[in-house]
Amino acid sequence: MEEQQDTDTIQLNLAKFQRNAGRDYNEYFIPSNIKLVLATMPQAELDALAEDNGRMFRYRFGFSATRPVRQQVIELQQAYDLSDSEIRWLKHAGHLRISRADLTVDPSRLMPITGWIQLAIFSILCIGMIFQVAFSGAPEWKQGLGQTMLAALWFAGAAMLFKLYVAPWNTLKRSGAIDARGAGNA
Repeated sequence: MEEQQDTDTIQLNLAKFQRNAGRDYNEYFIPSNIKLVLATMPQAELDALAEDNGRMFRYRFGFSATRPVRQQVIELQQAYDLSDSEIRWLKHAGHLRISRADLTVDPSRLMPITGWIQLAIFSILCIGMIFQVAFSGAPEWKQGLGQTMLAALWFAGAAMLFKLYVAPWNTLKRSGAIDARGAGNA
C-alpha cells in the first residue's frame, strides 16, 4: 500500500531563524531581547551588526560613535582580543579617546596612579571609621554590625576604584596594546 502525501502543509523558510521539526511544527528563533541576541549570535555577525547599526553598537559597548569609529573599535577589539566589557571599561576610564572620525588609545600612566592613591585614601578613611566604631560605647552587637557594614562599604568602594582606574591599564598591558614603557601600540 502506498503512503499518502499531505498536501495541506505549507512550509516557510526564513533562513537560519526557522527549522521544520519533523514536519509536525515549525520552530522560530525570534529573540525577545537584545541580551539574548548578544548571548547567542556568533562574534562575526555581532561585529557586522555593530558596525552597521549604531543602536546595537551603543548597547554592546556602552557609548555612541560614528561609523568609522565603530569600525576602528571593532578592529581594536579583534586585534587585541578584548571583550565587550573591557572596551566599555577602557572608555569609562578614559583610555579610549573618541573624536568624530578617529579612535585613539591613550595609555596614560596617571590613571592607575590616581586609582591607587584614591584607594589608599579611601582605605585609611574606612580603617579610621572601623576603629571609631570599635572604640565607641555602643553595645557589642551594634559595633559588630557597624564594622561589618563599613567593611562591606570598603570592599564595594575598593572594587569600584580598582575596576575604574587600575584594571583598564592592566587590560591594555596584558593585551599588548601598550608596551612595557607605557607607549601605545594601537
